[in-house]
Amino acid sequence: MEESKLQATGPALSGGLSRSAYSLYAIELPSGQIEDLDALLKAKVDTQPAFLHQAVTLDASQIRHLEHLDFTKLKQICLDHHLHLVGLSGIVTEERVKILQDKNIPIVNSNRFARAREENLTPRIVTQTFEVKVPVEVKVPYEVKVPYEVRIPEPLKVITRPIRSGELISAPNNSVMIFGTVGMGARIVASHHIFIYGDLKGGELYAGNPRDNEDPGYTSALIHVTGSFDPALIAIAGNYQTAEDMENDPLAGPLASQKEDVVVSLKGKTLVYTRGKDFSLTNHSRML
Repeated sequence: MEESKLQATGPALSGGLSRSAYSLYAIELPSGQIEDLDALLKAKVDTQPAFLHQAVTLDASQIRHLEHLDFTKLKQICLDHHLHLVGLSGIVTEERVKILQDKNIPIVNSNRFARAREENLTPRIVTQTFEVKVPVEVKVPYEVKVPYEVRIPEPLKVITRPIRSGELISAPNNSVMIFGTVGMGARIVASHHIFIYGDLKGGELYAGNPRDNEDPGYTSALIHVTGSFDPALIAIAGNYQTAEDMENDPLAGPLASQKEDVVVSLKGKTLVYTRGKDFSLTNHSRML
């Protein structure tokens, strides 16, 4: 599908440049060690003739030192297995983008990594502080029952109102608890847990969010939604799924748009979706 086009004009030139969406195979290298690439292709590609002579990208999200990368050597390794390496994907920070640009290595990010890179661009947030002097009644004690006990390592940010569409709630070094609906396009970003006692209607939730490029994120983070579960994106410690991804997930798919408690946790790099009544913090700890 064509997205944009640069058309040549003038009597001597014709044609143009266009950007289109094409399906490419992505080579995932979980170890992050380039030395393992040849062995991976021998095991996964050489035994599958259907993959031969395909254009591919290399997911570089696990490769740490891009400045030492030999792209010419990588292309030759792929050619030895009848694959054509066109660029690197998984590049989500401006620092890593600049390293590859300086080395003239093409970047071919998927939609997923393009969205992650957009989240890392700064500045993007305008903060306003205001004081409201009106009587506010708070009923004490206020008890919330959840099906598990969570130790929150930092102060808890509590919001007792709906989160409107497009609004950003940021809780660095905190967990966040919301009593109200989270609207379409709203984003909740917390360094630890996210609890929503209301409907999630198309919002984006980022729990265990990394503080900087050196921080892997809080992998023990939980996301708990008690109302209708209909997110646009769910992320824990930088590992996430979009609404389209969840439709094909055997665990997340049946829970979408249902009025039932949903707890989302992380196992390795995989998001796990559990009904609240079936969730056990003991089992969650064993997965970590």
